[in-house]
Order: sequence, then C-alpha cells, then structure tokens
Amino acid sequence: MTLKLFQNKFYFRIGAFLAIALLSGCNTTYEMEVDAITNPALNDAESYVIVPRDPETDINDLRYKETVAYIKTALSGKGMYEALSVQDADMVVEVDYGMEPPRREFKVVEEPVFATIQQPDRIQTVSQRDPKTGRVITYTVRVPGARSRELIGYQERLVSVIVNEKYMELTAKENLFEQSGDIPAQEIWSVRVKNYDENDDLREYLPIMAASIADYVGEDTGTNHSVRLKEKDEVVQFIKRSINKKPEADAFPSEG
Repeated sequence: MTLKLFQNKFYFRIGAFLAIALLSGCNTTYEMEVDAITNPALNDAESYVIVPRDPETDINDLRYKETVAYIKTALSGKGMYEALSVQDADMVVEVDYGMEPPRREFKVVEEPVFATIQQPDRIQTVSQRDPKTGRVITYTVRVPGARSRELIGYQERLVSVIVNEKYMELTAKENLFEQSGDIPAQEIWSVRVKNYDENDDLREYLPIMAASIADYVGEDTGTNHSVRLKEKDEVVQFIKRSINKKPEADAFPSEG
C-alpha cells in the first residue's frame, strides 16, 4: 500500500514536470522582491534625467549605458520620458545597481530514495518433445523474479549554497537645478528590486530587474512584493528590445 502510494506520487511528479517542460521549454523563471514607495503630493512629474547614485560611476561605461537603456524603456511604459536637458526635467532619477558579496546559506532540498525491489519467483510450465520417442514431456520450472530499482519515497537534506544578491534601485527626486539655497530635494518615488539565488551573472539579470520595476514606479507596495518573471514574458522582451545591438561580451568585465 505504501509502495503504491509512493509510486503514484512519483508518476504524478514526473507527469507534472514533463507538462511544465513542454509548455515552457527553456523559459527561465526569475524570482524578484520589489519594494516601492511614493510621495502622493508629488505625483505629476513626467520628464527626467538619469544620474548614477555613486558620483564616481563612469557614465561612459558600457555596462552603465546598457542598464540606463533598460531603465529608460521601463519608465517609458509609465508615460515618462527623458528631458532634453537638466533644466527641463521635472525630476532627477538616481540609479544604483550591483551585486552584494556572495554569502553562504542553508536550504532544505528533497531527494528521491530508491530501493532494489525483488519480484517473487514464478512457476512456469514447459512442454518439450522427446526426439527419440516423440512423446511430449511436460514439467515445471521455477523462474526467478525480476529485480528493479524503484522510487520508494523522498527524504529531506540540508545543503549549503552560495547566494548572490543582485539589486537595482531607482530614486526620483525633485529637480532643483535652477533653485538656489540648501533646500534638499524631496523624494518623489523610489523602487528597489532584489534577487537572491546562486547565479552570479549580473548582466543577465539587469533587464529582468528593470522589467520588475516597470509596474511599480510611482506605486506604494507597503511591503516587499514577490514578482515572478519569465524570460519570454512580454514585459521582459519589451525591455530587452531597448538594446538594438548587443555589445560585445568582452566589453564587460566579469563582476563578482
């Protein structure tokens, strides 16, 4: 009874896996966390200029340019546009992105447990003609039962993994370029997206994070929202189309 239950569970999981594989193909799923806040008193800003949060960032760096292109596309989906000059912009959007130092974490994984199953022997009747007498002789033989390796259950195991946290943050502030004095610019909205997994390819995640941000600009989530995006999702493809020609791979130094 128990073995049959385990087998049914196994076949169900395999069937579900195959169905998902057929439907999604190689459509990678990305898990994101998005946290957004907004200032309702300043919600009519549309034009912007983008600046790096870190003033030492090289704005001519190809990685930075590619990231900004993704962000501009994401903002265009909210009806926002890049101003022709700093003076004309309603807001200044500070950009910060990167990857935190890798850290070790533990997680529980489920592993299959297999066992060798010995089927019972069976008795088989054999008929054979005696070549000398022509008589048919019938006798029985014992046929050993077959052995098979079958799934009998699952066990949980604690494993150590290296987690890489990728992040992207946009913060929009009032443009006080033409104003004098020490009055600090008010924050209009801010969106931060994070990803935690074992992948350390930051460049792969830049358009995904920009796509995650797209729906939350000017919104207030109140807390972290989980967002699942697939590589072939329309919003992801929309963001990626902002790069007409992919830069050469060796133009980007590897990031750890």
